[in-house]
Amino acid sequence: MAHLPKSAAPDIEASEPNVRKNEQGGDGIDQRVDGERFGSVANVKKPPVLDTAFIENKLPSGTAYISNVVFKEVDGLELKLDLLLPEKRTDAHLPTAVWIHGGAWTRGNKARDFHRFDQLASRILQEGVALVSIEYRLSDQTSFPEPVLDCTDALAFLSRNREKYGLDTDRTIVLGSSAGGHLASLIGTNLTSDHTRFISDPSQPMSKIRGVVDFYGPTDLVMLQSKRGEIDFQNDPSPEARFLGHSPLMRPDLARAASPVTYVSVNSPPFLIFHGDLDSRVPMMQSIYLDSMLRVNGVESRLVEVEGARHGDEKFDETIYNDIAIEFIRSLLQ
Repeated sequence: MAHLPKSAAPDIEASEPNVRKNEQGGDGIDQRVDGERFGSVANVKKPPVLDTAFIENKLPSGTAYISNVVFKEVDGLELKLDLLLPEKRTDAHLPTAVWIHGGAWTRGNKARDFHRFDQLASRILQEGVALVSIEYRLSDQTSFPEPVLDCTDALAFLSRNREKYGLDTDRTIVLGSSAGGHLASLIGTNLTSDHTRFISDPSQPMSKIRGVVDFYGPTDLVMLQSKRGEIDFQNDPSPEARFLGHSPLMRPDLARAASPVTYVSVNSPPFLIFHGDLDSRVPMMQSIYLDSMLRVNGVESRLVEVEGARHGDEKFDETIYNDIAIEFIRSLLQ
């Protein structure tokens, strides 16, 4: 295991507290904890970094893991990202896949989804694509649009540091599950439209999004609210209300501004959407609506219905669906 020294300079872009490299392959032992797969570690309170066993057993040999790189400081809080860099086959910079974690905008961390989607993560790295997982402020820390700005600031950081990490950020795919799928879709549609409300500094370089892979993310927050029946709008405890800072039906203008379908245009990137037909948390109609909006605007979109799958089901990381995702990523990064 290699470690890079911390920089003495105050520039947060130089922060690299931990670098690890996988020198061997192998099969780990999967354990189910709180609805997720954890490679040989049965600890519900999983730290937001990947453990050595996961790196060695789940990722391709030669993968370098650079953890806890600070990309932003706000209100005394450091926001960090992790990079998984495949062993380079050429001198060319690596296309980049950016993962945004789920958790109803209220929980989760930048390591959690890699445990849930360990096979897809490995497949992406085998394609010679860098895989980056980012943090964003949760709903107990801030409200919309700040988490979205955190995500675009991470993309800007990667673009500024593309030479340092050997990244081709002009070939970026954004992926996410649940709330992360919502944020990935929102960024993908907004950054390619005429709107720039989710960019902190329009003068900063920004990664160019080639496509979005959305796993069961909300797409219309007003429609999502309608599934809940009777609601105390003044004391709405729903995840979307906590994310917005208001009940969506009390502030439909804010809910529309936070909905990916609002920004769909002819310039939107291609989408691959996965959704389970038994999902009761985020009904499939959310993905059907996004897919339809993309199609009527002439945008390439594919909605894959995962039969028998509930929200966050392990089925989404099965080979049949990983094959579809990898084929989509290959088609965009050629």
